[in-house]
Amino acid sequence: MAVEKVSAYKYYMRQEEWFDYVKVGYELVTEHASMLSVKLDHIAESQIVHIFARNLKRTDIGSQPIAILMMEAVQANNKKALSTVGDECLLIQSFPLKKHRWPTDTYYIDMGTIGYGLAGNVVMENNFIPASKILSSMFQTQL
Repeated sequence: MAVEKVSAYKYYMRQEEWFDYVKVGYELVTEHASMLSVKLDHIAESQIVHIFARNLKRTDIGSQPIAILMMEAVQANNKKALSTVGDECLLIQSFPLKKHRWPTDTYYIDMGTIGYGLAGNVVMENNFIPASKILSSMFQTQL
């Protein structure tokens, strides 16, 4: 497997793009939190901004079964993968495209808070619903 060498210019451009995503994410998260009268501490706000920025260009959200991802992460005792399951559930819950196919109305809330809890991410475990409301508002406004 060949390793791609990244030029300094490409690396710089990726960093610039990332900073732009974080900046826009911060502006949107704070704006929508204010509109919804949702109070978040700075740590929760920062985590929501970074979840938004990391997943901004994804087109495959919800393409893998959450229960399988959760089972694999638990079996491997992989806290990063458990946190990723929490992120995925948060995104699905916030942008419910195929809601008629969900197992229950609270499935992604339940699985996401469990994922964050097992990952040790107490901030997102305790702020899943407010984060979902903010992201949902952001997605709906952008449509």
